[in-house]
Amino acid sequence: MIRRSLGLAGAALATMMGAAAHAQTFTPEQLDRMAQERQKEIGPRDWGPPPPVTHESYVKRSLPVPVECRSPKKDFEPLFAEPDRNAERVGVAAPQMAVTTVVSHGWRQVLRVGSSYAWIPEADVMPYRPLVKGNTTRCVVAGEAANGMVLFDHPAK
Repeated sequence: MIRRSLGLAGAALATMMGAAAHAQTFTPEQLDRMAQERQKEIGPRDWGPPPPVTHESYVKRSLPVPVECRSPKKDFEPLFAEPDRNAERVGVAAPQMAVTTVVSHGWRQVLRVGSSYAWIPEADVMPYRPLVKGNTTRCVVAGEAANGMVLFDHPAK
């Protein structure tokens, strides 16, 4: 019985592998033709008018507290609601984060958005490092957008 199940699973896997390999044999012209046919089936799309762009959308405001641009020690370091490993996790650290000067028992406060803060162990806060090697290692917190999002700038010098 087990041998029969394994045989059926192997046959199904071989069928799927064959289908995947077959899909890769289309020429660019065939793919273009299929895309055009699919677009005819879907029909036109009306996304509506674009949202209004106001001057307020681009206004930078100063931040509520002094902050510095830093990076987490590892990707996806957890951020906590309180300076305690048992506190609720409220997110993960982005590759660039706005850390405040507030330190409590080895924890550093991070400005998330607007007046929302989180905490990260101070040992997990490093100098800013770019995502792409060779890019500038300078990072400056430029302010906040109208919606409270923290804005960063990466000046060349």
